[in-house]
Amino acid sequence: MNKMKNIFGWLLIVVCSFFLLMFAFTIIILAMSVLKSGEPVEMTPKEIIGSSVGFLVVITLFIVGLKSGIKKIKKEKIEIVDYVGTLDINLKGKIKYEDYRNLLLGLTLKKPNYLVFICIFTLLALSLINASDIINLNFNFILFILLGFFISPIIVVWQSKKNYRTNRIFQEQLDYKLTNDSIHIKGETINSVQKWTGFYKKKETKSFFMFYQGEGVATLLDKKMFSDKELTDFRQFIRSLNLKS
Repeated sequence: MNKMKNIFGWLLIVVCSFFLLMFAFTIIILAMSVLKSGEPVEMTPKEIIGSSVGFLVVITLFIVGLKSGIKKIKKEKIEIVDYVGTLDINLKGKIKYEDYRNLLLGLTLKKPNYLVFICIFTLLALSLINASDIINLNFNFILFILLGFFISPIIVVWQSKKNYRTNRIFQEQLDYKLTNDSIHIKGETINSVQKWTGFYKKKETKSFFMFYQGEGVATLLDKKMFSDKELTDFRQFIRSLNLKS
C-alpha cells in the first residue's frame, strides 16, 4: 500500500512539475513575442478575464497536485514531548448541531479533491461563458453553473443533519473522563472506554479535538467543554501521544 502511494506521489510530482514548467516557459515566450512585435493584443474584456481566470485555475490545479504528491511521499515525523503530569479531566456536555455541521463543512472544503472539482467546474463555466456568442445560454445553463459550485456544500449540510438526527450520541448529555490511559465516555445509551493507543491520528480544529480510530472514523471532544487550564493541559498531553497529525 505504501509502495503504491509513493509511486502515485512521484507520478503526481513529475507530471505537475512538467506542466508547471511548460506553463512558465509558454508565458515567457508569449511575453517576449508581444514585447518584440510592439503591437497591442486584440482581446475583448471578456476574453481577457476568461483567459486570466482560466490560467490561474489551471496553475492552481497543478500546484495542488504537486503539493499532494509531496505529501504522499513525505514521511511524517512524529514529535513526541513527554508529559510528566497526571491527566484527570472531567467534561460534560452535548455537541451542538451547528458546531458539527461547521466541522464537516470545514473538513470538506479543505480537501484537495474539492478544490480540484471547483477548478475543473470553473474551467467549464468559463468555456461556456466565452462561447456564449456561439451558444445561446439560457437560464438552465446558468442554474447548472451555480449549482456546480454549491452542490458539494449542500450535500455536506444535508448529510450532517441526517447524521446528527440519527446518531444517538449527539442527542445525549455525555460525561467524558480523560486520563493518561484512555477516554471514558458515558451517557444514557453509551458507556465506552477508548485507550489512546487505539487511535492512529489526531487533529485539532477551531471547535474540536479529533482522534481517529480509522479513516473517516473519529472521536470528537468539544473544546467548549474545557476550561482554559484544561485546554492547556490537554494540548500538552496529546503532544506525548504517538499519533499522526
